[in-house]
Amino acid sequence: MDNSILQIAGTLGVGAFLAVIIFIFALKYIRSMEDRLRDDRKFMEDRLTGLLKDDQRCRDENTRALAGLTAAIGRINGKANL
Repeated sequence: MDNSILQIAGTLGVGAFLAVIIFIFALKYIRSMEDRLRDDRKFMEDRLTGLLKDDQRCRDENTRALAGLTAAIGRINGKANL
């Protein structure tokens, strides 16, 4: 398809030929940038997902530790449940 476009542009003149070439390279550049941005976004989303999972795990561990501490303090003070 690119060859037919270039042949048509070649018959229209040098300006059209250069315009088509610039357009083709710009289109390829834009597509490569979109792919790069998509990959970066996927990496950032995966990283954020990992951070959120680690944060939730840490919160769960802290909640268990706090519950155990609360129960221990309650037993030390002579109360059954706090």
